[in-house]
Amino acid sequence: GGRLQSLAVMAGSGHHGVDNTVRKKWDKEEWQAKADEKARLEKEQDGQELTARQKKFRARDPLHLGLIQERSALKREEIDKYRVDYGARVGKKEVVSLVGDRSKQGGFYCAVCDILMKDSLAYADHLNGKMHLRLLGMSQRVERSTVGSVKGKLAALKRQREAKSTTDPEKEYEQKIARLMEEDEERKRKRKEAKLEKKKKEREEREREEEENKQDVDEDLMAAMGFSGFGGSAK
Repeated sequence: GGRLQSLAVMAGSGHHGVDNTVRKKWDKEEWQAKADEKARLEKEQDGQELTARQKKFRARDPLHLGLIQERSALKREEIDKYRVDYGARVGKKEVVSLVGDRSKQGGFYCAVCDILMKDSLAYADHLNGKMHLRLLGMSQRVERSTVGSVKGKLAALKRQREAKSTTDPEKEYEQKIARLMEEDEERKRKRKEAKLEKKKKEREEREREEEENKQDVDEDLMAAMGFSGFGGSAK
């Protein structure tokens, strides 16, 4: 009873609880001022005290070149242009060079950054990295979805589902069976042609050997009869 009374007194006292939310609140004006100051210092340096890698980055950066005013948020369609279908390259042979043009050397070459990666994992990390995204004119911020963009995405998915549902399953099955039968007939035809070609070569080889054996027998017979060849005399 006493505990309930104390809780009631606390509730009616008008005291508010503390803000214990875990989301950090940022002062946008403060951080914008810091970013402006950093940009001003970089401009004053004008390339001084920069590493070779930083100079190479600036020479390709669209923001420093004045091609864009500010970096945009991440755009999936731009990032996907540089994705690689690793499975499609399995089992394929490619002539590579150890010197010269990097794009001709073995590995995964990024034309945007002029960088060569030796394995797929490093290349994937590079595509998602800060430098690559900045040279594409993007920051690492994710664009906030709007109600309109969500509705558009849902409408596109609905159209895809409706397009699939309009396909006649029976007709699709018949087409698949017909395609498989054609492929099977093509394989049989190729096997038959290969067998005929093999038999033809064996027959030609056999005829050639018979002809050589016949010539050898004729020469032995002539030698036994005392003939050394045309125009010769008997011994």
